[in-house]
Amino acid sequence: MSDSLLLVLRICLLALVYLTFLRVLRAVWAELRAEHRVAAASALAVPAAVTGSSGVSPGVERDEWARARIVVVAPASAAGSVFEFQGEAIIGRAPGCEVVIDDARVSKRHARVVCTGGRWVVEDLGSTNGTLLNDRVVATAVGVGPGDRVQVGGHVLELV
Repeated sequence: MSDSLLLVLRICLLALVYLTFLRVLRAVWAELRAEHRVAAASALAVPAAVTGSSGVSPGVERDEWARARIVVVAPASAAGSVFEFQGEAIIGRAPGCEVVIDDARVSKRHARVVCTGGRWVVEDLGSTNGTLLNDRVVATAVGVGPGDRVQVGGHVLELV
């Protein structure tokens, strides 16, 4: 092999190593940013001590505490799993999530479904691989209703 070809191959290998390193850094940064956002949102939540006897905070409409269900549609190995929640659900791999999905493509805290102002919305929490709603990328909080499909990693979830 000529010296110039060897030099080009070395440069390509070095570039590949740097690109891999940058991809890992980006994934770690996205995970840390998502955890920070969720922690900040949790800090704004109403503590249980200030809720009234009905379990609803003063000044908060009852519809914000509405109950909902998420059913796993795909993959076939998890299809039919049902997750019930009230007011808000975090979807992710972390054990503390309301909807726990064991999939390497799902972030620890991947997405959130929450009832605000009487309607349900879904938002991505800075996940590495993104969230889809009816095959469209979720960039901001987007309204969701019964029959809509949310995809995180290889799992498709339906709000019922």
